[in-house]
Amino acid sequence: MGHALGSSLVTGTLLNATGIILGSLAALVRRKDLGPGFEHRARLLISVAAMAIGVTYLWEATHGGMLAHLKQITLLLTAILAGNALGRLIGIQNGFNHIAHFAKRAFATPQGESGFKVASALFCLTPLSILGAVMEGATGQSEILLLKTVMDSLAAFSFTRIFGPGVCLAALPVLAWQGNLTLLTLWLGKGIFSPNIQEGMMALSGMMVFVSILLILGVGKPRLGDYLPALGIIGVLAHWFW
Repeated sequence: MGHALGSSLVTGTLLNATGIILGSLAALVRRKDLGPGFEHRARLLISVAAMAIGVTYLWEATHGGMLAHLKQITLLLTAILAGNALGRLIGIQNGFNHIAHFAKRAFATPQGESGFKVASALFCLTPLSILGAVMEGATGQSEILLLKTVMDSLAAFSFTRIFGPGVCLAALPVLAWQGNLTLLTLWLGKGIFSPNIQEGMMALSGMMVFVSILLILGVGKPRLGDYLPALGIIGVLAHWFW
């Protein structure tokens, strides 16, 4: 599983930025909101897509007989528990929660100049933003960022209806943040990311995408950000034991 050309060209991030612009422009052209019915169907379809990505990643990254699968699952659970403990210690999810509170206050008293700040924060500083960019750099897989593209496009539509056209400018920090994170991961991983490391990171990413379904459907609030350090931990474990 080598680095794909799409990774070096940050394809997922380019599509993500384009989706934000298109979503914002659609809101300026369309006079009506999308409506709760459309939003409900969109959430269901996005959840199905997330489920498909999660299952596919796990299926492709794990291999061997029953004992090999048991070993790989044990490594994943170890990385998740250790990563969560480290994430809580650092306070990663708490940082994301502060951003959400800032956005909530901005939505309560919307002002045009706040649109860019709110959209930039919500599009850039999320677990899927970091997870997707790192995965694209580490393995060349863009599916997580494609999933985020759909979500951000719909969000950009709603945000533009509230804050105005300034929301479309949030595509620029998304392009800079995710693109540089992907390229940094690609650069750091040259000669280091063995197939075992890539498969371990891919399997763990699949599990995290699967958990994100709870957030997409709004039926739970898993502290997804606190699990991000597990990506580095599974890389180390997979190098030696995958």
